Amino acid sequence: MVAAALGMWLLAQQIQVSARVTPDQVLLGDSVVFSITVRTRGDQPVQIVNPSFNGLEIQASREQTQVTLDAGEAARITRRDLTLRTLRAGTITIGPVRVRQGDETSETAPVTLEVSAAGAAGTNALSGRIRGLVARAPPPRLGADEVGATVLVSDETILLGQQLDLVVIAWFPRSIRARLRNPPTLRPPQLQGAWSYQRPSPAGIALSRRVGGLWYDLFVHHQAVFPLSAGAAAIGGATVSYSLPLTYSFLSRELRHEVETSPLSILVRDLPPPPATAFHGAAGVDLSLEVAGETSEIPRGGAIQMAATVSGIGNVALWPEPEIAFPPGLRVYPGDVEVSLTAENGRLGGSKTFHYLAVGDSVGTFRVPATSYAYFDTDRGRYRLLESPAWLVAVTGRTGAPLVEARGVTLMRPRRGARLDAALRRASPAIWLFLLLVPPLVVLGLRITPRLWARWRAARTERRRSSEDGLTRLDWEFDDVLGRLVADASTRDGDELADALRAAGVEAPVASHAARVRDRLRLARYGPAGATDTDELTAEVQEVLRALMGSAPRSRRASVVGSVAVVLMLGWVPSMHAQAAETLFEAGAVRAAADSFARRASTDPVQPAHWYNLGSARYRLGDRSGALAAWVRAARLAPRDASVNRSLTLVPAPDPLSAQLTWVSPITPVEAAVAASACWLLAWILIVRRTRRRYVVPLLAAAMGLAAYGVWVQYRYDRPLAVAAVDGGFRAAPFGSAPVTRGLAEGAVVQIVDRWGEWVLVGRGTERGWVLRRELTSL
Repeated sequence: MVAAALGMWLLAQQIQVSARVTPDQVLLGDSVVFSITVRTRGDQPVQIVNPSFNGLEIQASREQTQVTLDAGEAARITRRDLTLRTLRAGTITIGPVRVRQGDETSETAPVTLEVSAAGAAGTNALSGRIRGLVARAPPPRLGADEVGATVLVSDETILLGQQLDLVVIAWFPRSIRARLRNPPTLRPPQLQGAWSYQRPSPAGIALSRRVGGLWYDLFVHHQAVFPLSAGAAAIGGATVSYSLPLTYSFLSRELRHEVETSPLSILVRDLPPPPATAFHGAAGVDLSLEVAGETSEIPRGGAIQMAATVSGIGNVALWPEPEIAFPPGLRVYPGDVEVSLTAENGRLGGSKTFHYLAVGDSVGTFRVPATSYAYFDTDRGRYRLLESPAWLVAVTGRTGAPLVEARGVTLMRPRRGARLDAALRRASPAIWLFLLLVPPLVVLGLRITPRLWARWRAARTERRRSSEDGLTRLDWEFDDVLGRLVADASTRDGDELADALRAAGVEAPVASHAARVRDRLRLARYGPAGATDTDELTAEVQEVLRALMGSAPRSRRASVVGSVAVVLMLGWVPSMHAQAAETLFEAGAVRAAADSFARRASTDPVQPAHWYNLGSARYRLGDRSGALAAWVRAARLAPRDASVNRSLTLVPAPDPLSAQLTWVSPITPVEAAVAASACWLLAWILIVRRTRRRYVVPLLAAAMGLAAYGVWVQYRYDRPLAVAAVDGGFRAAPFGSAPVTRGLAEGAVVQIVDRWGEWVLVGRGTERGWVLRRELTSL
């Protein structure tokens, strides 16, 4: 019962807070991290009250919050990390952390930190401005054996948001200071309605002054204070505590003494009325605004990290967040807020960075307008307006709109030398055989071998198909019947195929049954052997085929007539509105220009300008994989063209294997063949003339080497390759619900092994898998 009651009591606790300091033993002047972790439940806001940091200085702060759902209730974990620097030696106690949520309050136990003074000399000296303030401080009226204390303020009247330096000075006569065994303790005054930062102060004597013939050693404590409201601000009294031994014996007891100062007050003036510009309370000196963003390009659904940083002199923690007008096409999530403190001649400052995560929801180019940030300059006494420049974010996709900016993307004029290349490629083998003897045989072999290889593969495929089992023929018959009902049935499966069959007029039960049977048939054909009863599956498929044949249309005359009409219309409209592809590209009709460049490339494939212009149009459309395929074709036709090589840097290969497959030779196979022919012919001329025979062997070797190199390059270029157009993966079988065996990133290059309908069998290294044809771009 006691355990159950204790468990119920623990579950009822809504706030769990812990605090720790890392490390817990440091040298004077070193930094530590004070971590606060709060676990709460419910939707009410959580307020974390920082403890007192006597002897420590806050340098930076970072806060993170994670929200999860537990049994339908929000569970929030908040972590605040404070970077602190030690200002004095000894044992420093960090007070309890208090957390409030609604009416419930919880706090932690105090945390202790051991600070050693070894090797810390000079790490906490006063700044020049504060040292000058201490040097000019009026001394209190003291006797020869009296200790005094003074509280100094940098100004008695300040503006809201301006820094106030609060300095506590302890005046010790040399005779009393010599009797001290431990440094005195200076407790700063209590402040209400102000943000305070403890600044570095010397652990020992800060300054010595001669007053009325007596020397005084001064101990100093410095605070930077930022009042939070206008009006009169009260500053309480400061306390100086020290202990003196009763006798000169080392073992003598010590008597504790305290000296307290009188309270002070200062006047905090409100800021003047702001101008018409939106002002949210930022105050400081020489502030600057930087929005970390420039023209960027991300895929649809991708994300980019952005940050807005406000830096300058002032109370960094209270600077408000800039108002950035993100366009509707970007979904923005606020991130962490980082605060970094610095000091310059005693004046506090630093930077405050607001992080964002922007996700591109739709394709297009979105303009983030210029961001304005108004603040009051406390030194100059006037309002100032900061402004960061506007920048662009381009969200790309295969069907996206043209990008506004695509640097490095231009058009190329057709090359005259391409006609000679085409003529050399189409030259009769008999002419090459008559002129060069052996090189033409190599070229003829290069032309005949792929054909014989293709015929041999076609015969092997036919023999393989003729020897297929009954399930394969049944699968072909099933696809033929489905193709009569649904045009793209080979690319559909599961519920998608059932919906398409119902739209074609098939009854709902028959459509759902047909989709399930088709998936079972493919699994039996491509899956592990023996997983399905073949006879039972064959009977079920035949029954479904009979049901589907009754739903098939009896006549296609209307569809044929409609198709002919559409073809005639499509052929007639372009003839009336034909425009130059270059004009369409410059006018912004990039999609139409890309189609025109593609037709030119298919008609004249040896012209590198057609492929280069096709790649430029695809790149402007956001189709990076299509641009890569077209520019690689252009580079293989014009490998030394500067524009082509520069364009390839815009779409680098995503992995080493893709870079290897898209390798471009420094010379084309035709150039290698021409050079080999020239060397071969010159060698035979030298043999016939019987002169300079020492060059014959090098020329013959060069001819054979160039010919072999050209054949090898042409072999590499003839390999069927494709570029992945979207992020996807290899499937174990050619249907959509088949398991994915490995991932395939957009832009990755694969080798085509086989085709089956709308599916393509591709390979990367030793791995094989099926990919839809529409997810690839042929290279």
